[in-house]
Amino acid sequence: MIGNDEAFEALADRRRRQLLVDLLHDDSLLVPQLSGASRDLLAAHESLLGEYLAGPREVDGADKTDVRTYHVHLPMLVEYGYVEWDRDAHLVTRGPAFDDLRPLLEVVDGRPGERRLSGAPVPIRR
Repeated sequence: MIGNDEAFEALADRRRRQLLVDLLHDDSLLVPQLSGASRDLLAAHESLLGEYLAGPREVDGADKTDVRTYHVHLPMLVEYGYVEWDRDAHLVTRGPAFDDLRPLLEVVDGRPGERRLSGAPVPIRR
């Protein structure tokens, strides 16, 4: 079982949350293929790629969101076992640890009849 730190780290980013919530509803997701410029950036030196992802600079023809998904988000989710990623088919499916995360994803998704954060009693100490 994956620990709480990994679960909350996986859910800390909006893009990762959306990918995981989408997998609640679908068995698999197609990940967009990278453009030529985005592929070149991904193949670039690690420090150059890190500088690009962390900074405001843009590169013509590159999609920072897609590069970040390929370089940061999907590898993390694979490492934690939440997803499996077929890079050649550009396909993401639920991983062996996905069900460990399901209760949190259902809260994030706000599914009717499931546990929700809103409306939960909050104890007040005086």
